[in-house]
Amino acid sequence: MSALAVLDRTLADSADRESWLGVHDKVIGSSTAGKFAKPGSVETYVRQILEPRTFSGNESTRSGNDWEPALLTAVGAEPNTLFVHHPDNERFATTVDGARWHHRLPSEFRAGKRDDFLVITEVKTKHNKVVTGPTPYEVRQAAWHLFCLPEAVELDWAWGEVVRDDHSPVGWRLRRPIQIITFRRDSPEIVAATNLIVPIAFAVLERLDAAQLVRTPF
Repeated sequence: MSALAVLDRTLADSADRESWLGVHDKVIGSSTAGKFAKPGSVETYVRQILEPRTFSGNESTRSGNDWEPALLTAVGAEPNTLFVHHPDNERFATTVDGARWHHRLPSEFRAGKRDDFLVITEVKTKHNKVVTGPTPYEVRQAAWHLFCLPEAVELDWAWGEVVRDDHSPVGWRLRRPIQIITFRRDSPEIVAATNLIVPIAFAVLERLDAAQLVRTPF
């Protein structure tokens, strides 16, 4: 069971495609929020939601799925498939790749820190690339995860750089050990991305509701 189940804010389970499809086009998730780069492009974002392009995956996405369990294991995160909404808005939601409750050490208890805290995880597989950190789109995704899950103190952004290897069962091998960057919600990149995307998200919802009312007046 996902570590996020205890939050009791699950909209759907992406492992159950029917339940996921039932809510996905009614909310703003991290893939959509990650595109919110310009406040003046709200109409474009609404149009992309109303007229989505179909994408059934390719070799890279399939390879990413193969590597995801190993990446999550490397950072000590439990896999997550739950689509969880913001505590104050059911139409802002996210599915993080993994999560774990960090249990404080005795030394931390002595320092007066007694509560466990939530760490969420986003993992990426990078094919034939040397990567130093997330792209701007991926930073906005990370900010959305943290916005929708205010219980999370940190987000571990982990990635594996893979290269072709015909001797590997999955056709790829790690170029170097799995890399991790930890973002706190007060990290400058996260603060800036949150301040950008959240107002856009509210504007998109407003325009989206207006557009759908025109399409279906009754």
